[in-house]
Amino acid sequence: MRSWPKLQWYVPHGLFAVLAALIFTGSADTVAGKASFSAVVCFSEAVLLLRRDSRALNDIMALLYLLFIVWEVGTTRVAEVNLLLYPSPERVFAIFVSDWQKIFSGIGSSMYLLSVGFTLSLLLGIVLGLITGSVARLRDALLPLAKVISPIPPIIYTPYAVAVLPTFEIASIFVIFSSIFWQVYIQVALGVSSIDKKLLDSAKAMNLKSNVLFLHVLWPYSLPGIMKTLPLAVANAFMVLTAAEMIGATSGLGYFVRYYADFADYTRVIAGIIIIGLVVSALNWGVSRLERRVVRWR
Repeated sequence: MRSWPKLQWYVPHGLFAVLAALIFTGSADTVAGKASFSAVVCFSEAVLLLRRDSRALNDIMALLYLLFIVWEVGTTRVAEVNLLLYPSPERVFAIFVSDWQKIFSGIGSSMYLLSVGFTLSLLLGIVLGLITGSVARLRDALLPLAKVISPIPPIIYTPYAVAVLPTFEIASIFVIFSSIFWQVYIQVALGVSSIDKKLLDSAKAMNLKSNVLFLHVLWPYSLPGIMKTLPLAVANAFMVLTAAEMIGATSGLGYFVRYYADFADYTRVIAGIIIIGLVVSALNWGVSRLERRVVRWR
């Protein structure tokens, strides 16, 4: 049993060796995609070797390699599998090379809409939340309404927004705004309302101006709560955006998936799904890094 902690570090490397053997002994009809898929696998192994002391990364890579092995065996070694519905990983990862311009164009389009909606919702959510949390009458009137509206998933009224708003961009920004604004607004308002009264009394005793009170007392107090809600809010906003793109867009990652789904090109559909997952992961990682930099005192 004592040898198991040491042995577990070698498990992902063993799975990598099995996966590499499967890739290079696969059927001839997947030769075109071997280079791209093997490049992804080798890059993953290089990252694992560089950060071999991370137990979490070892576990993640072991699960990823196991998933790839099952996918590879199921689509290249089982004759009864319908390759139209279940394309091999080589064919899927080859799309990243052949369609890279469409993929990057889709990412750029989606990220532009997400960044505009995110910025507007963050700015308005913080400003209105600070004001609402500071004024008891506003807090008592607006927070109950916000708590009723906020649980409604924006994806429900996305088709209506796409239909009635003048352009798809405005509709997309609106649903992104709706998916982030309420969480930020409520978090800031509740954070400000729960601040220690002794702290506010001390600030008032020092005759601090309103703008100084907001910037140096209320804002820093609310910031940790805001940063805590952002990862889930951004992920939800991107999910809503891709859903909107599947309804009425002519660009973006959601459009990429829907367009090829209409032609039953499930190889590109799966590639699009993988790209969306990677983008969401990158956004969550970026928000986490931002939290560590901004909220340094936690």
